Amino acid sequence: MKHVLHFFLVAIALLGGGCDTQTARVADTANQEVPPEKKEEDMSELKPPSADSVLYFIYQRDGDGAVSYRVDGGATVSYWYGHAFDLNGKHYFAGFGSKSEGEGPEGENGMMDDPEHVAISQATFTRVEKDGKVEWSKPDTDGYVGEFGRLGRADEVDTSRKAQGYATADGRYVLAVPTRDFMNGEEVQSFALFLFDPDNVDKLRFRQWGYVGSVPVSRENSAACDDSQVMPCVASTGSLTFEPAGEGLPRLKVSSKGTTIASPGKVREMTAADAVTYTFDEASEHYRQ
Repeated sequence: MKHVLHFFLVAIALLGGGCDTQTARVADTANQEVPPEKKEEDMSELKPPSADSVLYFIYQRDGDGAVSYRVDGGATVSYWYGHAFDLNGKHYFAGFGSKSEGEGPEGENGMMDDPEHVAISQATFTRVEKDGKVEWSKPDTDGYVGEFGRLGRADEVDTSRKAQGYATADGRYVLAVPTRDFMNGEEVQSFALFLFDPDNVDKLRFRQWGYVGSVPVSRENSAACDDSQVMPCVASTGSLTFEPAGEGLPRLKVSSKGTTIASPGKVREMTAADAVTYTFDEASEHYRQ
């Protein structure tokens, strides 16, 4: 009964309590007429959908407000990241989730490519205005847009850096989400890359969203080098820039500063020659060096 009551309350909050299930109302104006100048302000103040509602729309399972919980088959679903952006005159909010393999994994063939990965999912809302109220549309959802992570966990979002986005000339959007990983005494900062294609411009196997790989930008191994007694200590910081490539997907350039290993036991300063460019490979549907 508790689950049913919670679902009812979530539905009321998201769908505005009306009979129209095509839109999710975010703010209640108490039936007051909204002046023109106030409408523009409300549009900018529209709050993103909640994490638990994103998971419910994707997996159709009520988590009683939790942002990570187990579902049928022993898998765990979790909210991962949310991003608001503008494209072709529309304002979107994309909420991403993840699902561990469990006993009933998801994937194109019923199994994920790597059992240590998690399946990435998404719910994408569009901002609309209806009857003088600003709302989120009912989302487009997909339970599998790729997979990443290790040890059954999603890549960790790096909150110290901001996400970056790029709108292509042919109406697509590349999203770079900052992530971080720590393994064998080395911390690596990367960007996880996603491609949004609302008008089906490309012929990729994914529908609206697809995970298109990750690129590292910074490395630091102080936890393993022991003041260069075990190995050379190196540290670099990098930035990601989008380089236009006609109407297609942009090239990605990673420029880094700091130190890197030049040869066994030796370290050197990084220069502009160490910049790395990634291009989109249609065969693998990932960005490659």
